[in-house]
Amino acid sequence: MFTKKMIALLVLATILVSGAALAEDAYKIYGKLHTSLDYMSDSEDSQIMMANNTSRFGFKGSKELTEKLTFIWQFESAINLAQKGSNTLVTRNSYLGLNGDWGTFLYGIHDTPFKTIGRKATFFYDELGDNRQTTMGWDRRLQDVVVYASPDMSGFGVVLGYMLDQGVLGADEAMTAFSGSAAYSKDALYVGVAYEMLSKGFSETYADADDVMMYGDSSNGIRATAKYDFGTFAVAGLFQTLSGQALNETFDGFDDMTAQTFGLEAKFDFAEVYAVKAAYFMADPDTDTDDDDYALLALGVDRQLGQKTYTYLQYATVMNGDASMHGLSGGGNGHGSSIGASAAGESPMGISWGMVTKF
Repeated sequence: MFTKKMIALLVLATILVSGAALAEDAYKIYGKLHTSLDYMSDSEDSQIMMANNTSRFGFKGSKELTEKLTFIWQFESAINLAQKGSNTLVTRNSYLGLNGDWGTFLYGIHDTPFKTIGRKATFFYDELGDNRQTTMGWDRRLQDVVVYASPDMSGFGVVLGYMLDQGVLGADEAMTAFSGSAAYSKDALYVGVAYEMLSKGFSETYADADDVMMYGDSSNGIRATAKYDFGTFAVAGLFQTLSGQALNETFDGFDDMTAQTFGLEAKFDFAEVYAVKAAYFMADPDTDTDDDDYALLALGVDRQLGQKTYTYLQYATVMNGDASMHGLSGGGNGHGSSIGASAAGESPMGISWGMVTKF
């Protein structure tokens, strides 16, 4: 049976495809399909799961208004190839904007520049070993956000984003966020640095984890990333430090937060279609509790099946400190399966076989 959302999508796709044939406007339908079969263990119990790993589709287009000004738009939504359920139709980066020699301006729903530079320096994108499970929730997609991206200046670029006040009209505390990045990319090298600030009163809900993070005084984050591709061998790294006040009602429960994350990744193409990769990240929430740190270790093998299609097999584990119970995957980290720690100090682990294709 067709749902109203399915009918709306079919109508929209028909309009876009027919419009592209009748006009000079540029339209594109794109997406990514990514599922995996995962064996997950919390050191006591284990389970085999099927995961939908941030599969999505979208439409985007542009229309030249003048010789130096172009109107741009994008509509993107999550889809689930593993579980039934309902999703908000617009769940991912979706916006209207303008592009010109001066750069790009857009507004709508969009990833923060803080998040984007982290996504540029990883080999485990949306997979079991995704490094976002060590960045403590600081990989956001904001709504009501205004974004400016500078033009490419010999490899150097700046991106600035500001989320408009989410509070009730006339409220004492504003609920805003600012995020900005500066990055340099040329040939095999990428380096980026970003700063993000959450206003006093900012709060957010993680629907997947049924978890609410509330911030007292304004909180700040600084992130630096780098990646270098030697050809058959590539390395990447991330450093992040957070400061401010936060109360996590479900999990960590820390305030006066000063937290750090540091890690490295590497990938080696040992054959024409095969590659091995590894990642190791350490995270320290710096709470009042000793031994609350944890580390992520991930190892994997990729097999290229085509220009935009590959399969992989990987192993990942979270090694908890004596007072830490951090789980593996889940909680907005891009990978659909998750497993908690059976007790403090235990190390949940998983093995994942997945396939990915883009269009």
